[in-house]
Amino acid sequence: MSDLREINDLLLEQLADKFPTKSSFTIWFGNFELLELTNEKAVFRTQTDLKKGIIEKRYMDILCQSLETVIGFPVKIEITAPPPGGVDIPIIDDTPAIAPTEEDKKEADERKNMINSFLNDADSSFSKKLLAEYTFDTFIEGSSNKYAKAACLAVTNDNTASYNPLFIYGGSGLGKTHLLYAVINELKRKDPTRNIIYCKCEDFLNEMINAMRSNGMPEFKEKYRKADVLLIDDVQFIAGKVQTQEEFFHTFSALYEADKQIILTSDRPPKEIKPLADRLQSRFEGGLMADVQPPSFELRIAIIKKKADSMNLLISNEMVNYIAERLHNNIRQIEGVLKRLYAQNSITSTPITKESIDQAISVIDPGNIPTDVLVEKILTAVSRYYGVPVENLKSKKKTDNIANARHMAIYLIRELTNLSYKETGNIFGRDYSTAIASYAKVETNIKTMNKTAGEVKQLIKEIKEN
Repeated sequence: MSDLREINDLLLEQLADKFPTKSSFTIWFGNFELLELTNEKAVFRTQTDLKKGIIEKRYMDILCQSLETVIGFPVKIEITAPPPGGVDIPIIDDTPAIAPTEEDKKEADERKNMINSFLNDADSSFSKKLLAEYTFDTFIEGSSNKYAKAACLAVTNDNTASYNPLFIYGGSGLGKTHLLYAVINELKRKDPTRNIIYCKCEDFLNEMINAMRSNGMPEFKEKYRKADVLLIDDVQFIAGKVQTQEEFFHTFSALYEADKQIILTSDRPPKEIKPLADRLQSRFEGGLMADVQPPSFELRIAIIKKKADSMNLLISNEMVNYIAERLHNNIRQIEGVLKRLYAQNSITSTPITKESIDQAISVIDPGNIPTDVLVEKILTAVSRYYGVPVENLKSKKKTDNIANARHMAIYLIRELTNLSYKETGNIFGRDYSTAIASYAKVETNIKTMNKTAGEVKQLIKEIKEN
């Protein structure tokens, strides 16, 4: 049953991307459950005969396509509905169909309620999930994140006044929110009565706006200024919001002066959050700043192996290395790929291959193409654009038209792949110094010649479209 639920969740993710609004998706697929899946057939259940008829009439094509993307092969789809007068059981999501703005507000409220259920109820189902998944023990440490992890651990020891505020910054999907949840878990373990408030910066903004509209600002201020620990995720969203910055500054100051811990995350350091009031930037930079970098190759391998083990997903070392080579910057993408591989493997029971990995990655990150495939696309595009056969690009010929096309191919390979100058030179039977010189020549021409800049833009467009 857990396999079906996992596949169902992945399918709904695929379908949601194909609808213009969340509410329109929820109307037809808010309560949609996979009941049975074999190599030939998938059986789903929806709420009513009306929904069943609409899905079969309007959405069967995208449903079939999305399911095939998730499981890796086509199957016949059947949809059932409860008999007339039967009980309509909520299955996945019982969110009513409402206007998008209200939907967004409801989603934000639900996210906050899930966190608060943990903060206020140690026995809640969400708290158990949070405790199991987001702790310091489950945070995989490497050189790119160990400083941030150490800082978060230190904050939980109550003797780190110089760590206030703790400002953690780094790109999306690198584990910043995991660290915040780990801090919450550890603090609640040590003192369940501690008043801990966690929220996304966007949620803070929306809550403040609602409080202003309903004359509820006194309650809003009291809520946040009575926190023992305040954790704000994605604080970069405060940029440019003058009134929010004003209120946040006063909340920050009240907590800071009361020696209450403040932890903030952002996708960039304070000086790059613009426009941001100088006094807030000064406050953000006044404690400890810790950055989280993209994971190294070794850390990516460790992450893949640990997460695969936790899912009971059998994957060879060669395929682990292949995933680590393909995905460089985002741990969340690694998790998404492994989930899709798990969904496919649970049905087909076939070994994981480069082809199945490529398919999973194409769903998570459509622009992520295997290096060898991308190189061939670049060579083909350059060959077609300049009228120079690929074999001539790789030859020793040095006529102007061939040399110029070769320079462009080298430039594009360096720009669009992770190959080194040495590896790039090897493609053309040349050393790294030649690759460096070719790249520099095109780079200079881009800055001084509109024609070259236009050629680069056109070629990149063709490469991405083909």
